[in-house]
Amino acid sequence: MTNFLIILLAPLVALFFLPLKTYSRNLFYAGSLLLAMIAIWAAFTMELHVKFSIPQTGLSISVDRFSRIFLMLISCTWLISIIYSYEFSKYQFQEKKTVFFVYLNILLSVVVLNACAGNMVSLFVFYFLGIPLSYPLITFRGNKVALSSGKGFLKQTVWPSLFLFLPAILITEHLIGHGSFDGSATFGSMHIHPALGGILLFMFVLGISKNSVFPFSSWLPNTNPAPAPVSALIHSVATVKTGSIALIKIAVYIFGLDYTHLLTSHFLTGGWLVYLCGFTAVYTAYRALAVDDLKQRFAFSTVGQLSYIILAILIGTKTGIMAAMLHIVTHAIAKSCLFYVAGFYNSIYHLTSVREIGKLMPHTRFIALVIAICGLSITGFPFLAGYYSKDLMLIEEWHSHYYASAAFLAIGSVINLFYIIGPVMNAFKRKDPAFSPRRIPVSMLLTFVISVLLIIGSNFYMPYVTGLMA
Repeated sequence: MTNFLIILLAPLVALFFLPLKTYSRNLFYAGSLLLAMIAIWAAFTMELHVKFSIPQTGLSISVDRFSRIFLMLISCTWLISIIYSYEFSKYQFQEKKTVFFVYLNILLSVVVLNACAGNMVSLFVFYFLGIPLSYPLITFRGNKVALSSGKGFLKQTVWPSLFLFLPAILITEHLIGHGSFDGSATFGSMHIHPALGGILLFMFVLGISKNSVFPFSSWLPNTNPAPAPVSALIHSVATVKTGSIALIKIAVYIFGLDYTHLLTSHFLTGGWLVYLCGFTAVYTAYRALAVDDLKQRFAFSTVGQLSYIILAILIGTKTGIMAAMLHIVTHAIAKSCLFYVAGFYNSIYHLTSVREIGKLMPHTRFIALVIAICGLSITGFPFLAGYYSKDLMLIEEWHSHYYASAAFLAIGSVINLFYIIGPVMNAFKRKDPAFSPRRIPVSMLLTFVISVLLIIGSNFYMPYVTGLMA
């Protein structure tokens, strides 16, 4: 329990270092980095089955194997975001840096509670609490575009939560008599009729709309006005991936994997969700290829990758769940780095257009290399981090006869290649002798290096991650 409390409270304790910024910003960042490293240590040394309840509330916390991996991921990505923010904050929102870290760190603690929810009530409470806490970060710049993005975010997350997610929880507790994530009684063991099970599966998949399945798939690409650390840490790791963790827990502990497989093996009882997620993935991959805003391109890509994670969950097998968890990890590392790249071009060169950034590629070849490695990893290029998760997804989908899922994954990955190769190919063009490139700020450079090392060195830690899920 001590380790969990360390991870939960570390972002909040870091806020006490904020007054130090007035005297020395170095002390503030050093203190935050120290707390992030302590949180990483706590996550990697945490034992499973940490459980406790909050009296008189019905709220319960439980750290299972899925939650523990997520805690490791969020602690590591928080550390990377602190490093990146050291230089980024010199270029962006100078007058609101204190408020930015208050919002960000409070949301991180809520995300930890969300991922470690021990029952359906806790899951909904912390999931829903994350919505109003995310809103100020999305609208942080305060301009018309940012406010419009925030409004769209609220519409596509609040209403599905209240009218799909919450009713599904109430019906579930009525049917099986509990909402605990202990697997003691599942829809499968209670022999719930597949027609009703299919309806509830639909309500959960669509109701947890942070997963961005159509028709709730536009809020994420529209949050591109948010600062790069928000997009990298919150919109590619924390917020969206808690939705994925929620679906994994519901599939494993509430439906049961065999029952999930039964539902999605038949079109009318849940198989149609495979096509909905697949079309969401392929369509957003196409939109990523077509859009000219670099950050929005990466956001569209994130929507597609979230759908691939759901497709792996819907297979309803242990290997499918393992593939989904691996992709949560590998995608988070690569995509957060791509958002940091977008923040670099926006901060240093004041550019967001893919076309204009492409002209800079001959002068920023190291950044082009970073984009190539991260993008190829997400695509599933052999022996980069994403290869292990996407290859496992594809094999399991094929062996389980989910051929449509495998086709969607293959088609989307090919499209991914095109929207990554496009800007990177410009790096091979001749440099303009009249152009004077600017140096990469040290903390941003360090962020890129750490991310790339995690991607190309994944074969060293991938057996450890998969072992945690055994």
